Amino acid sequence: MKSDVNRADRPFRVEVECDEGVADVRAEIYRMDPNGERIATVLRDTLDQLYDGRRTGRWELSQLFKAEKESVGPLVEINLQREFRFEDGIRTDYKIAGVEVDCKYSVSFGDWQLLPEAVNRVALVVHADEKSAKWCAGLIPVKPEYVNNGIGMINALTLSGCGVRRIEWLWGGFQKLAPNLFIELDQVIRERILGARATRGEKHGQARVNELFRQVHGRIIRRAELATVAQQDDFMKRARDNGGARTHLRPEGILILGHQRKEVEIAQALGLPIPRLGEFVAARVVPERPGRSDHVAAIAGSRWIVAGPDDPYGVAAPVVPR
Repeated sequence: MKSDVNRADRPFRVEVECDEGVADVRAEIYRMDPNGERIATVLRDTLDQLYDGRRTGRWELSQLFKAEKESVGPLVEINLQREFRFEDGIRTDYKIAGVEVDCKYSVSFGDWQLLPEAVNRVALVVHADEKSAKWCAGLIPVKPEYVNNGIGMINALTLSGCGVRRIEWLWGGFQKLAPNLFIELDQVIRERILGARATRGEKHGQARVNELFRQVHGRIIRRAELATVAQQDDFMKRARDNGGARTHLRPEGILILGHQRKEVEIAQALGLPIPRLGEFVAARVVPERPGRSDHVAAIAGSRWIVAGPDDPYGVAAPVVPR
């Protein structure tokens, strides 16, 4: 079987030997996850789980302790099994479509370490990179000629160059990973958000959330990102009305939308990304002016558009009806 992988954004261009077992595992994974979205979600959620931003304020791998970094792979493997309910393998991690499958995750592409028990079985290799916001997963029949000699006390095997080239990349190679806001942000803006201090009796967490929605517009804010900024148990409340960011930022013309049906309709009308459960998107809005925008939202009896850099400040955002 040939895998047409573009080298510009794919691991390799290869011809893959599709041994018996690999095809069955691939077919079962495609049946359960036709476009890879479930694996992508597991990877994003696992990284966020490790950062534990609500308690620690951390947001990247370099901030983790050594033991935590070493737990990334095992935790990915556990969370994949929880998501897909793979059977336990006898000598490997999983049994998929009746085939013994060893799962290995590596922070660095190509550095998958396999136990000797994986030889002559199928391996599912997974990798994610936060900086490029991409991930990939592939299958390989672990033949002796595809691995290097064992290393370390556990005699771990690594894939040789030949072995890496024999990986069959699922879904064609690298796929998009939900981006990490804090890596994307300019350092000055990131420090302004995370360093915001309370005034007028606010909590510091509320001040940071206010600054988050003041600075980040037109981009989905994920639940874990909001928790990292707020660092409070009631972090979702910090984005909403009744004293949250919606209340604080409305006089500045900033509209904060969540996953409720009316808010989703407004986001669509304004041409903004669509929030899902637990997500938000913010934008500064102004009353419609003819010819200014194709994206117009009717809110509380008035028509609004996303503000441009030349639009005046000081126009309060509307209250979204419940």
